[in-house]
Amino acid sequence: MTTTVRPRNPAELAVVLPYQLGYHPGPSVVVTVLHGKRLGLVQRHDLLSDPEDCRGAAGQAMAIAARESATAVMVIAHEDRAGDSAPLSEAMLEAATAEGISVHDRVVVRDGRWYSPDCAQSCCPEEGQPLPRPEDVPAVAAFVHAGVAPLPSRAAIVEGVLPGRDEDRARSVGLHLAALGSPSSTRTFGGGPTGPPASWLDRGEDVLAWWAQLLDPRPRAMAVTVFSDEALARVATSLRDVVWRDALLGVLCPGAMPMAESCGAPAAAAVLAARWCPWVPDVDIAVEDVAAGIDEERARASADVSPERWHEEVLAVRSRLVELSRLLPPEATPPVLTLVAHLAWWVGDGTVAGICLERALEIEPDHRLAELMLRLLSAGVRPWAGALREGASGEAA
Repeated sequence: MTTTVRPRNPAELAVVLPYQLGYHPGPSVVVTVLHGKRLGLVQRHDLLSDPEDCRGAAGQAMAIAARESATAVMVIAHEDRAGDSAPLSEAMLEAATAEGISVHDRVVVRDGRWYSPDCAQSCCPEEGQPLPRPEDVPAVAAFVHAGVAPLPSRAAIVEGVLPGRDEDRARSVGLHLAALGSPSSTRTFGGGPTGPPASWLDRGEDVLAWWAQLLDPRPRAMAVTVFSDEALARVATSLRDVVWRDALLGVLCPGAMPMAESCGAPAAAAVLAARWCPWVPDVDIAVEDVAAGIDEERARASADVSPERWHEEVLAVRSRLVELSRLLPPEATPPVLTLVAHLAWWVGDGTVAGICLERALEIEPDHRLAELMLRLLSAGVRPWAGALREGASGEAA
């Protein structure tokens, strides 16, 4: 479902933005791309004071807007103290001019009031005007009807996306991980070894069955907390095999990685692991012994789920992967968090994707995929058009 909103002026847009972002932006500059009267991509930037940093952030923001074919942008600055947002807000104005992009409006929001720093008319007094109440903004009604309510801050989203770790369980799983050792990243599921045998393949059939249980979005699926410590450890270890990881990424997010359709046994195994995910399309699989039974089981998986509910199923799988990360020691979580981020990015939830990637890099700074994905996400790159991606579109006055 796409939520369509029609703020009638910059003040109403400022009220709507927390609903679009999912949280109150706090001290920041928010740039909204316009396509005619329709709202497009929304970018939030933390406040900066260093002129060079401001120019860099603004240049990147407007380069993204240009790539989005923006006809104009709206710049809404949120600040706690008067003038805090000025350096970055003014840099945005300069960068927009350099890119040949019109700035439809530029406003400042502080203490529940708003004003336009570029307006010298009496309609914009220095102390600003009160923001309208959410209940008085028709555009907010669409979000309320959809059950969307903004969280108080981005930190609150972090807490919701990444709940506290079960330390006792993580220590227990960690013992199994230590016994497994470091897996080879050159082994492929179902393929010949290109290096020392990877420990996670010693029980490959079990690992595949555990993945199928983990990726089961149905209400009757086995709770992740019920998995044995060994199962959790081996599932986590398997993600260190980059070929298996990439096959899962490609199968779970159709269109994201075309290689998944032609990488043989790993893709076949990934489809089998995702057999209860109704949004996963058929893949041309040539490995009969791995692919046996996929068609029949996938038909059963999709029988009772309409395409309109597929997004809910994606969220269910994402939640189960987050629960997996909660039961693992920190050092084992970056590959899982990167998989969660990939799913979130695929459906258009850049906030959740960014949170997971940032946490993965906090734990493992040299995690190459997480670093690459975060760079692409920060640059506003959307390399695929996922069938389940949704966003907020609308019109501006």
